Amino acid sequence: MDLVLLRLSALGDILRVLPAWANLREAFPEARFRAVVEDRHAFLLEPLPWLEPVVVRRRDLSNPWTALGELKRVAAQVRDAETSLDFHGILKAALIPRLAAIPERWGDGVTKEFAGHLQTHPLPFRHQTRYRQALGLAEAFGQSRGIRGLGRFRPVLEAVDLPDPGAIWLQSAKPRVVLVPGASRRGAIKRWPLRHWITLTRMLKHRCDLRWSLGPEEEALRGWLPEATGIAALPRMGFWQLASALRQADQVIAPDTGLLHLAVVLGVPALGLYGSSDPVVAGLPDGAGRVLRTGISCAPCRERACQRRQCMEELPPEIVVAASLDLSPAT
Repeated sequence: MDLVLLRLSALGDILRVLPAWANLREAFPEARFRAVVEDRHAFLLEPLPWLEPVVVRRRDLSNPWTALGELKRVAAQVRDAETSLDFHGILKAALIPRLAAIPERWGDGVTKEFAGHLQTHPLPFRHQTRYRQALGLAEAFGQSRGIRGLGRFRPVLEAVDLPDPGAIWLQSAKPRVVLVPGASRRGAIKRWPLRHWITLTRMLKHRCDLRWSLGPEEEALRGWLPEATGIAALPRMGFWQLASALRQADQVIAPDTGLLHLAVVLGVPALGLYGSSDPVVAGLPDGAGRVLRTGISCAPCRERACQRRQCMEELPPEIVVAASLDLSPAT
């Protein structure tokens, strides 16, 4: 069997499909698996060497003058496959297996830009988490081959080999908690107010071993936040070293960002701070953690330019502290 799996972007979304892809691998260990992803996220496949990356050049895909040529180039690399499973549901992703003339083309039920019309086996749409959406496609495909159980969630990166991050944590019995105050520039609306983070550290620092996780876009914070709060930041390190450091934690507290979902697939209890994000679609698998939100009437929304950010402003640190201690192991 030769399977092509498609999920072009983004970082968090690719992490969310990995449990479904791992279930397919377990069910069909002799199959060939090729994963079509954008070049900027191909590194996410590194811990799973049975996934053969087929890399789409984002720069060419984003240019209307070169997009079709890039799709044809990628399609030529998977032309001999028997089946495709589209975990993205946009036209660009659906065109690749169609241009490759793959005879059996499955879709997970989320289709935009009429992508479903290019699939031979589109699933019905359901309002559910992206984890469940991906697992549902794996389950449906497995059942078509007489195999059940591919819809179960498991933290697929919990035991894979990762590089050593070095000494990160104190030798104490306190729960280890990673705090992620940042989000991408595009997702800036998802950030919890910094003053809330600072209050949170004051309330947790005597009960937990805390560490800030500060990425390249939080470099300015690295210059003063650790000193101001008395909480050390994780050192600058590569993505998979960071994943290894997170895996040593007892909990990760973050907005709806890639690192929150990295914690989920690493098997680390996650506490998500949600404002504009849909708590269903962007939610967490059962048993993987908890989502906190205010539930104000205008949320969820897709208004990235919102200036009020009331949905995050009104989520108080006291609520987060209570939920954090509930998720952390007893000392």
